[in-house]
Amino acid sequence: MATVLLISADPVLARAYRAHLATAGCETAVCTSGHAGLAKAHAWSPDVILLDLVMPGMHGLDVLKALRDVPWVVKSHVIMLVDHTLTPDTLHECLFWGADSFLRKDTGLAGDLLDHLAKIVPRADAATAS
Repeated sequence: MATVLLISADPVLARAYRAHLATAGCETAVCTSGHAGLAKAHAWSPDVILLDLVMPGMHGLDVLKALRDVPWVVKSHVIMLVDHTLTPDTLHECLFWGADSFLRKDTGLAGDLLDHLAKIVPRADAATAS
């Protein structure tokens, strides 16, 4: 069973994703701010982190940079949750800082998350086993 940390200030998105992740058997925690998400990631070291790029207080890119500075969190796969306003420069910067992939939150369905996660979870399980 994969452990998933969702960092998003969007309560509707969080509720939908958490329900779908629970159905898939994932242990899930939700944090509504970048600061809370960083603290949870440091304490928990989840297999996958779903990180909303646009949040009040601390931008998702700043959260990503901070996550990649912690050795035991570096192994967590980070999926950036982005919307139609994502610029190519921001995309390149997220990749530079270690984002593993992106998921469109404005057009994608919560079911798309499970398909996307299925591609990553085997890698996360293998990393946890080694």
